Amino acid sequence: MSGKSQKKPARNKLSLQECFVNELQANRSEFPASSKNFLKEKPDLEEGFSFPGQLFSRKFRKGQKIPVAVLGASGLVGQVFIQLLSDHPFFELVLATATSENEGKKIGDLDLIHKISGLTAIEVPQTIKNMPIRKTSLNTIKESGARIIFCALPAGEASTIETELRQAGFFIFTNASAHRMDRDVPILIPEVSFSHLPLLLIQKKKYGGFIAAGSNCCVAGLSLALKPLMEFGLKRVRVTTFQSISGAGRKGLPALDISGNLIPFIEQEEEKIIRETPKILGFLHQSSIIPQSFEVHPACVRVPILQGHLLDVEIDFQREPSLNEVLEALGQQQGLVRLRLPSAPQPALILRFEPDRPQPASDLWAGHPQRARGMAVSLGRVRQLNSTVRFFLLTNNLIRGAAGNCLLAAELALALGYLT
Repeated sequence: MSGKSQKKPARNKLSLQECFVNELQANRSEFPASSKNFLKEKPDLEEGFSFPGQLFSRKFRKGQKIPVAVLGASGLVGQVFIQLLSDHPFFELVLATATSENEGKKIGDLDLIHKISGLTAIEVPQTIKNMPIRKTSLNTIKESGARIIFCALPAGEASTIETELRQAGFFIFTNASAHRMDRDVPILIPEVSFSHLPLLLIQKKKYGGFIAAGSNCCVAGLSLALKPLMEFGLKRVRVTTFQSISGAGRKGLPALDISGNLIPFIEQEEEKIIRETPKILGFLHQSSIIPQSFEVHPACVRVPILQGHLLDVEIDFQREPSLNEVLEALGQQQGLVRLRLPSAPQPALILRFEPDRPQPASDLWAGHPQRARGMAVSLGRVRQLNSTVRFFLLTNNLIRGAAGNCLLAAELALALGYLT
């Protein structure tokens, strides 16, 4: 597509942080008491702000950390959860579960992390490596003392155990798709759908615990890019995905099928993108989310690289923005930088102005500070023709598209008082 040349965006008019506070103010009657107290403080956005009691401006002592469990610890996403939880300032891993075939093994025996080079910078303590894998069951989880559950189970296995755990009063942050489209379950991309957090209170009142779902791996990056462009009126989104083999899981794709090959079909992937994207960008009305009405037309391709999902996105708008307006809006997606959450990237969306970026080889581990590596989404080659804008974006499918996003959602929920 030919079009106008890119220019760097001008100074932001309204930061995401200001949008965050505005949406909190608009929904303050539905948030926990600690959030209301925070809102009464009327924080100075220029100076930054924190939450009541300055609880999250320091590192928890070991005895103060919240005990957590990882379900599905033998898979790729499960092991990334374990890696990211190593020496986490808020959470302490007390239980890792998997299928019966891995029961009794140690976490260190299941190490896949050496194949994911960007994670090797985080050293897993020997105490975690020596932790035995337990079989996934409600009684095992209850006996562990865990309060928060990070779930990396396949959807079929996750559906029942997540429902049981919620009924037992646990707080579940899940990468599984089983409950994503449930009416009272939010799909949390923290920088995008934070205004859906009150659904967690509705679940707690009804069940005792809650389920907070992560999104499809491609939708995580797509929604971060679409959110700041909604002011122009999204009419139609066409997206072609080029998805790495790690997205199929540890045993999901035979080597002979993908080696030297491209596969233009991924089961249920396009349906997930169609369903989840409008819900994440929708608005909360009473006890349910009203999804956006724009059309989503995806086409998904599996490609023979280890990690990273590259998306070719084309958007038709209801009104025609200038290219500079588009770039300025994208530049506003700075993320939750002033909340100082450990896994929050600064910024959340990185604009690349080189003609050949983003690339998995160069941009997969974008994100600052160290704990947020892989959480930033890189976006480049922004072009415009009339009311249509096109660009490429890159998502780290195991971090932002899976475990890292769920972990950030838990950090935000803790900071806002939902985990009490």
